[in-house]
Amino acid sequence: MVRNIAYMIELFGFLYCMSKLFGKELKINIYVVVLSIIDMFLLTLINNYDFPMYFLCISYICILIYALLNYKDGIKRTLINCFLAAVIITVIQLVVFIPLYFVYYEKYEEIYINELLINIVCLMLIVLCSHLINFKRISDFFIKRNRLVIGISVLILIAIGINFYNMKYTGDLGDIVYMQLLFFLFIFAFVIYEWQKSRTDVEKKKTQLEINSLYYNAYDQLIMLVRERQHDTKNHINTILSMIYTTENHDELVAKQTEYCQHIIAINDKTKLVLSVPNPLIAGFLYSKIQDTERMCIEFEYNVDIPKTTVVILEYELVEMAGILIDNAIEALCDDKGAIINAETIKKIYVSMKESEERLELMVANTSEYFDEDVTEYFFEAGYSSKGKGRGIGLHKLKRMVSEKTGNIIVSNEKYDSINFLQFRIIIPAKKQKK
Repeated sequence: MVRNIAYMIELFGFLYCMSKLFGKELKINIYVVVLSIIDMFLLTLINNYDFPMYFLCISYICILIYALLNYKDGIKRTLINCFLAAVIITVIQLVVFIPLYFVYYEKYEEIYINELLINIVCLMLIVLCSHLINFKRISDFFIKRNRLVIGISVLILIAIGINFYNMKYTGDLGDIVYMQLLFFLFIFAFVIYEWQKSRTDVEKKKTQLEINSLYYNAYDQLIMLVRERQHDTKNHINTILSMIYTTENHDELVAKQTEYCQHIIAINDKTKLVLSVPNPLIAGFLYSKIQDTERMCIEFEYNVDIPKTTVVILEYELVEMAGILIDNAIEALCDDKGAIINAETIKKIYVSMKESEERLELMVANTSEYFDEDVTEYFFEAGYSSKGKGRGIGLHKLKRMVSEKTGNIIVSNEKYDSINFLQFRIIIPAKKQKK
């Protein structure tokens, strides 16, 4: 009976500590009552019916379920807070045990009374500490990405060290300790997984920020260009009207106005990006690529049907994929030194982006010699390039990115106006929404 009371006080201290880690007050509700009944049932089986001590480890699972149902927080924070509460309780119990050992334990060998005394003092210290220390901040500290693995690893080492310290003087770890070690290893494996995931998320956010910074600046330049061209509109209209007075006949007037309008359309071709591409990041990206291809005298055409906010994949992911394909196309039209190959022939890049609720389609094609299928199979191998060593990294990365999105890449030779184009077509299906 005394041992059961001692354990229930220890359980109450654990639940109180965990509530503070969640930043909540401990309330006696149906979850607490059910958890207490289950634990009392387990203790009865162990004490009265000689069930092994490791049956008590079922309470760990019950506590985890209790925390998930009661606090309705994520599995990550719930696991970490359960672990932190266990470590805090263990450390405080150890701190209480050391002075009591010399003052009380050497005179009295009543084990259950000793356990009861330790748990009472431990509960009092937890309540006192909760008023002096913000336990929620401790939880937040260990939830933070890079600190998570270090903190939990240290705590696991402390817990394992305590268990091995006990083994040194008892000669046996016991079933309950083995179960604790398995629990710690499970938590450690979960923490490692979360850490790796957080590192990947950080890298993705870093890439997104870099792309946003680069192409939103290009979009701002595009907006400035549009404003400049708007100021010139009045002058262009006056010039077209004045041609009536500077030409001798109708045919000459039509010819001059047509030539002048075609010139205006050509120089304003970039400004249609603002009207035809509602997504600023993609518009800025295409504007920067148009500038690159213009410097190399490469024709650049595009057809974009992308909403202002992408649905299938994130904007920066689409830009990154398209950037790899366009850079690869530019590289294919240039020699090793970046100069255009066979300047007298047509050099053209065509880009198409289309997105619907079902899928995303990205297509990039460039004028090219004909490639057999057995050759195109090697395009996505790391290091493969017709330009020599040190290249071929982009397409290999692209294949990995598309695979992660359960998409496909189709490489083919296509004829446009009797000219062969090497075409890369990416199809990424939309994730099905759960009903």
